[in-house]
Amino acid sequence: MENLEGFIVLVDISGYTKFVRSHNMKKIPFLGKQVEKKTEAHAEHIISDLLECVIEELEGTLTVNKIEGDAVLFYSTPANLNEYPKFLIDKIRSSFEIFAKRLREIAFCDSCPCDACHQMGNLKLKSFIHFGDFMVKRVSRFEELAGENVILAHRLMKNSIKSSEYILLTENANKICGSAYLPAVESRTESYEDLGEVSVSVFYPDRETHEPSATDGMSFIKKARQMQQYFKNTYRREQLSEKYTPST
Repeated sequence: MENLEGFIVLVDISGYTKFVRSHNMKKIPFLGKQVEKKTEAHAEHIISDLLECVIEELEGTLTVNKIEGDAVLFYSTPANLNEYPKFLIDKIRSSFEIFAKRLREIAFCDSCPCDACHQMGNLKLKSFIHFGDFMVKRVSRFEELAGENVILAHRLMKNSIKSSEYILLTENANKICGSAYLPAVESRTESYEDLGEVSVSVFYPDRETHEPSATDGMSFIKKARQMQQYFKNTYRREQLSEKYTPST
């Protein structure tokens, strides 16, 4: 077991529960089960695709620890805390742009009648940044982060923030990088039964301007063809976990 100090970062896709809400369709004999199966496969494919785009943007700046459902746990132990914080914040912010760009690129999915494809536009990204000490346990080629700070970072994913798109920094993280590189952060306090009051800072990305979808002006037939090709092979998070599991 290795004791380290550094950043613990969680990136989470919000809106996933509504994204796969078609579970009630299974009550319809035969057809319902088929619709449910298709919706779940498409939802899994889209979420995995979006997660990989974010991972590719952040990898190198952060180390992937593991994929947790529709979230990814990262960490880093930078040697230089003078230069690294700005680089980290810039990368976190750019991951929001990459996420939104990928959603625009696969907008042809709206030619599919399943609920997941029609709800994908509601998916948003959230990021949680904490700084502190933690432990890394290695079992075979797998790593597990442990410690109170890891628990705190996860608990902050459940909060009272109404927005579905934001960057949250704990007080420790904000002292190192938040106020210097993120404009107009909101200071607030979150309360937890087992942790008490936790001071956090929240940054809301500017979404006033929206770039057009890559499929604007595209015929329905062309979008349908692209959609069929896109879903030709099922893309699952198990594949991502395998791809990004570090070798030891």
